[in-house]
Amino acid sequence: MKTAIQPVFTVHLNHIRNNYKMLCAKAAPARTAAVVKDNAYGLGAEHIVRTLYPTCRTFFVAYAWEGAQIRPFAPDADIYVLQGIGSDDLKTVKENHLIPVLSSLEDVAWWHNQGISDIKPALQIDTGLNRLGVRPTELNQLTPEQRQNISLFMSHLACPDTPDHPMNAYQRNIFEECRQLFPHVPLSLSASGGTLLGSEYTYDLVRIGALLYGITRPTPDDLGLKSALTVQARVLQTVPLNAGENISYGATFTAAHPMKIAIVSIGYGDGLFVSLSNKGRFWVDGKSLPILGRVCMDSTICDITKAPDLRPGDLIDVLNDTYTPDDMARDAGTSAYEILSRFGKGIRFIRKEEK
Repeated sequence: MKTAIQPVFTVHLNHIRNNYKMLCAKAAPARTAAVVKDNAYGLGAEHIVRTLYPTCRTFFVAYAWEGAQIRPFAPDADIYVLQGIGSDDLKTVKENHLIPVLSSLEDVAWWHNQGISDIKPALQIDTGLNRLGVRPTELNQLTPEQRQNISLFMSHLACPDTPDHPMNAYQRNIFEECRQLFPHVPLSLSASGGTLLGSEYTYDLVRIGALLYGITRPTPDDLGLKSALTVQARVLQTVPLNAGENISYGATFTAAHPMKIAIVSIGYGDGLFVSLSNKGRFWVDGKSLPILGRVCMDSTICDITKAPDLRPGDLIDVLNDTYTPDDMARDAGTSAYEILSRFGKGIRFIRKEEK
């Protein structure tokens, strides 16, 4: 029987579990929340929540419907909705006891008028990222009742991956000033990058996304984190190529000498970046196989001159322990976050590795 040709995506739940344990130890005594928005960066929120709960009892999603999807697998966890909510979300929020993150005075007033007494929202302030958040100068406009009705006071760092960047201390100082208006409210300033800046940035709760899934560069510490995703693809065909012959659409690669190539069953329809054309690489047995020509929708061509014994049906590595999402992101000119998210949206067949 002929081997299936679809790419093989493996989500290593054991790596995620171990990464979480190491990050808990790093952040202690702060609590460690798991960010599972965008279907856990494309890796499958249900599986990740099942893996981490009940050790992890705080999760962050982007939208209310995402929170409703994971609620059955974390029945008594705190689930925060980062993008806030609208009127259409109220039924979902109430039924699933989701906690909205409010990011404007209008959000706060609207939520207060809903009369939902059993759910205390989080309040996000903008300390310099200029994305979402109440401006520090606006906080005095909140009523005493609105200030007391907060379960978490939070912000988000702009440059945590650059430890010496002055923005880190600048934002922390603003956060320190603003927190005085909210005594006895738990505090959260840092996501993954901020967690590595030191105890003065961890406060009561850290929100771990990238590090949880093994996105590790740059980090000031060697935590031993492992990538949560490996990707393999099948060789569809091998072809000898003569000097002067071109490869793929646009003829962007011309062979300078005789070589052997493989057509591999993965392309941008599966999440592989077109920007890896003539830049990226695949791997087999520790050997780098450069991508040649333009990445196509369902296939990509690579140089197998160093691995001439490859045959149709053989698996080669697209992402592995040697060539991680961070490495691919460098070659593709993007972020490792986007690598995971894009691959996640291309996943059709997936294998969950529990061991």
